[in-house]
Amino acid sequence: MNMEENQESNNDKPLVLLVDDVPQNVQILHQILNMGEYSFAIATNGKETLELVKKKLPDLILLDIMLGDIDGFEVCEHLKKDPETAAVPIIFLTAKVGVEDKVKGFKLGAVDYITKPFEDAEVVARVHTHIQLKKSVDIIKEYNHQLRESFNEMQTSYQELMESQFELVEREKKSAVKALSANATHEMNQPITVIQGYLEMFIESLDMGSLNDMQKKYLTRIQEGLNKLIAIIARFTKYSHIYLTDEHPDKMLSLGDKPEKVTPQLRDHQDPHHS
Repeated sequence: MNMEENQESNNDKPLVLLVDDVPQNVQILHQILNMGEYSFAIATNGKETLELVKKKLPDLILLDIMLGDIDGFEVCEHLKKDPETAAVPIIFLTAKVGVEDKVKGFKLGAVDYITKPFEDAEVVARVHTHIQLKKSVDIIKEYNHQLRESFNEMQTSYQELMESQFELVEREKKSAVKALSANATHEMNQPITVIQGYLEMFIESLDMGSLNDMQKKYLTRIQEGLNKLIAIIARFTKYSHIYLTDEHPDKMLSLGDKPEKVTPQLRDHQDPHHS
């Protein structure tokens, strides 16, 4: 492998890969371009070119079309098919000036041509132009990468914000439902307690033996209806508590201890033949 690195260059300098199977042409190009702006690598055939590019990606390739093993067109095609090397600009070096060759090179992905024999000013101008274009493309790619990262971060932040807002809304909804549930339970308990108390007092004041079957039946239905209502309120309190706290309530309605107080009195005085 024939490879030359500019020892005075550093990693910040653009790397130019010179590819020609004629050493004199490589030497001429190096002399023309060696003004301290670039670092260089050299290959003398197509296979060596592909190997060098894999090791270190150049910023520009000056590629002779007529090489000893595979021609420059085939090398260009290989490089452009590989996503890792496709963005490297290629300038063809050729003594051929036919339109067909130029069109073929451009179709394969070349960015320019330099004809032999070399004109110093033309070589310098073309290389400088495409190195600057490559720098601009790299800067744009980096900006795009940063923009994508920023956008992804914004999306993540937005998603986190939406999740936080959703959790906050859910907590506020639960808090509102909890307050409504507690208030509703209190508002229902109060009149039910009054009704139950007065019903107990009313039953106790009655001479149960003087009641006929129809009257006892009515009193029993009133008590049963009251008991059902108490049970409904108890279930409402229990399940709303479970929904809001994900645990069972420690204390149920105080009414739950009372539903059967009146009914036994009615049963004790019912006619044993009554169904």
